Amino acid sequence: MKTTRKLLSILLACCLVFGLASSVFASTFIDAHGNEIELDDTLEAYADQTLCGADDVARKGETNLGDLWADALRWFAVSGKIDEYFEEDVVTAGNNKIAVEADNVVALWNGGNLRADIPEGKFNAETLANVLPYPNKVAVVYMTGAQLAEQLEAASQGLPYREETAAACASFMQVSGLKYTVDANKAFDKGEVYKDPWCKAASVGRVTITEVNGKAFDEAATYAVITSNANYNGMDSSYVFKEAAAADERCSITTAVVRDVVWMYLQEELKNRVGGDYAEAQGRIEVSIPVSAIFSDVPEGAWYEDYLLKAFDSAIISGFPDGTFRPDSYLTHAQIMVMAAQLHSKQKGDSYDFQASKKDGDAWYQPYEDYCVAEGIVPAETFGEGGPFEGEENSNVTRGQMAFYFSGTLTEESYKEKKDVALSDIEGYFFKDEIEKLAKADIVGGFPDGTFRPDELVTRAQATVYIKNTLDAIE
Repeated sequence: MKTTRKLLSILLACCLVFGLASSVFASTFIDAHGNEIELDDTLEAYADQTLCGADDVARKGETNLGDLWADALRWFAVSGKIDEYFEEDVVTAGNNKIAVEADNVVALWNGGNLRADIPEGKFNAETLANVLPYPNKVAVVYMTGAQLAEQLEAASQGLPYREETAAACASFMQVSGLKYTVDANKAFDKGEVYKDPWCKAASVGRVTITEVNGKAFDEAATYAVITSNANYNGMDSSYVFKEAAAADERCSITTAVVRDVVWMYLQEELKNRVGGDYAEAQGRIEVSIPVSAIFSDVPEGAWYEDYLLKAFDSAIISGFPDGTFRPDSYLTHAQIMVMAAQLHSKQKGDSYDFQASKKDGDAWYQPYEDYCVAEGIVPAETFGEGGPFEGEENSNVTRGQMAFYFSGTLTEESYKEKKDVALSDIEGYFFKDEIEKLAKADIVGGFPDGTFRPDELVTRAQATVYIKNTLDAIE
């Protein structure tokens, strides 16, 4: 009897231990369909930098998170890991591996299914579940090069991204194994309506596939496209996926869950560390967007168009809520502080969250002013009592004052003198040293008569020149 009780006690203890272990190593997550899924809490990886997926960024263009996600899918296929995840009836039919060479394997993932950032530092299974809150599975679709180009054309129809095109931009494809360009200066050639808000592509005129795995793109070749079951079934603009899947019996949806595949890639290929290869987008996708499509008051061909586009793409300038840029308006101290703070943050790579540091009652520009002071871009007394710009945050900025701000954004590593300068009208000027510093770095310039005109006001259009030149210096 005592022996029996002892055995029962041991069994009960084991059950408690295993029960506790289960609760320690497994948590749950409610996905976007309302399903409760169990997460493996033992999974952990580290990112050397933020991987960008929040705020619709993956709908606008290539992101480092989009590169990582698509790379995981392609790796899953070319490594042969996928072979274990084909459905039994598919294997019985003889389709038990990828049917093309690795050079013809690519991966496509729609930006609308990248919903959150992976922050710098440690992250876990819940982080990935927030990025993709859907139970998507890996699918294989065989299509010709011509079909692949048409699918990318249809997927890019919402570009350029704006509030009214955000839904259509959900289908924009992040990629692995290929490079392509989208000329959003051209209008999308709409065919028949597929499903709101997407149409089929009547022709391929905006997208050009420039290479596939380092080789020339071939319209007649067969490519294995690794994607999701949702795209396989025709989600969003994916009508070409759906048609191709129906036409080729080798196409299939596997049993592999996409999030699990990404973790497999992180563990086995990246050794649980997302390093410098994903520090930024890798240049697989180039989207040409007319500035006139972004800002309603910027005419096509404006003299400052290229400078503005660089500043906008780098998130230094965003314009006004009404969709205007106001190029001829004079720049204020507050506005230039925003530019200086963002330039410095970009240079440092600190991904500083300005809005998160804003306190109740703060002026809209206060987080940027605080950052400029904390980073030594401007002295603490700049706007305080007795300071050079006391109470002038909303006053217009002169060319000389602009040099003061921009000079402070540069680190010693970024600053490089490129030429000698001789400006005839800055001797004795309060910000003479700052002007000369930027002029020698070829960030600001003078006029043909040898003057700098430090007391002239600066328009927002003129400021884009200095922003681009500063970006060139820090990059």
